[in-house]
Amino acid sequence: METTDTDTSKTTPQNTASPRDVACLSPAALPTTRATDATDVEEGRAAYGPGGFHPVYVGDVFSEKYQVLSKIGYGVHSTMWLVKDLSKPEDDPQRFRALKVLSAMCYGTDKPIFEREILRHLGDGNRGLAGRRYICHLVDDFEHQGPNGTHVCLVFEIMGETLRSFGAWLKDDMIPYSIMRRFAIQLILALDYAHEEKVIHTDIQPANIFVSSASELPKQDRSEEQYTPIPSYPLRAYYFSGDDWKNFHEFDIALGDWGVASWADKHLCEVIQPVALRAPEVLIRAPWDAKTDWWNLGAVIYEVYRCFRMFDGRCPPDGHYELKQHLAEIVDIFGPFPKALLEKGDPVLVKEMFDDEGKVREPIPVPLDRPALSSEDCMPGLSEEHRNRFDIFLRLMMSLNPDERPTPEELLRHPWLDALK
Repeated sequence: METTDTDTSKTTPQNTASPRDVACLSPAALPTTRATDATDVEEGRAAYGPGGFHPVYVGDVFSEKYQVLSKIGYGVHSTMWLVKDLSKPEDDPQRFRALKVLSAMCYGTDKPIFEREILRHLGDGNRGLAGRRYICHLVDDFEHQGPNGTHVCLVFEIMGETLRSFGAWLKDDMIPYSIMRRFAIQLILALDYAHEEKVIHTDIQPANIFVSSASELPKQDRSEEQYTPIPSYPLRAYYFSGDDWKNFHEFDIALGDWGVASWADKHLCEVIQPVALRAPEVLIRAPWDAKTDWWNLGAVIYEVYRCFRMFDGRCPPDGHYELKQHLAEIVDIFGPFPKALLEKGDPVLVKEMFDDEGKVREPIPVPLDRPALSSEDCMPGLSEEHRNRFDIFLRLMMSLNPDERPTPEELLRHPWLDALK
């Protein structure tokens, strides 16, 4: 698939999960505070027991070459560490990697996750497809035996900021069209690649999309007689120089975190996706396939481009999630659920939630009185023509009927992207 890159979000809240959804959600879709003791941090001490996390110490060496330098993240089922590959020379820019240490339970039960196998498969996939370069690929993997069990360890290239935080550097926290267009094209190509390889991501969210830049590290001369100081280089400088947008063509994304991904013909679980980004067919417990990723991606594109969340399903007084509210929000924007979709859903749930016209039954927990999706309120900072093009693009990608969602080629040809030759 050929494309051309010709240049033609208020704070993101955490997703809300109900208890029965927890098993199949990614770390970013769940509450990030486990600690119950005031002295605990992040994942908490309770995560370190038989079948749980491996206790990692700075300075530890894994697989006889990956030396731990610092902790860079954690999730429900893993911790992430900055490591140095001791087998590479000091001047090798590839000596720093990210090490993901999975909990022992990930591969220690009768229903292991597919992350390692899917990453290997994607790495061996069709190199002729344009989207392959926009996947966060596995560099190495191995198993480590520890006091809490056997842990699968995955090694990746060091990635940059995620889309969850990238917009905070920009005016009004919004990504300009020239950059958003580039990101959207690359994400579509990444999903096209995964789907061609019979893999469904199931967890597309801003925290799982990484932004890289072609900027190089400053060079120094170790042989100089007297040390020459170099200027400070904050992380933002890898992407921007002041307010200069001229290097936007150097930005690339990589779709990462395949921890809850599924095979097209073998699902890890049926309740998938971050709750607020969940596709209609998943919400009503209908069968789903790769097309569910397109709904998920459409909601993410809107969220990071305009810095608003399309749906959340939250209700007063405490902001708890209710499915009925979420469904009503979808109907408010996209219209009644089609009969063909409702017939595939759980009959008890469908009868409880919907009337004969595909609308959500009254009463709705929080009555809706929201402006149109294409309005200035919902798409601030865009011209009316641009708002209308973007609105049509989203409605195409996020068709309520999965069978009517477009192909990657159709999305790339759409006037909002105008990317396919």
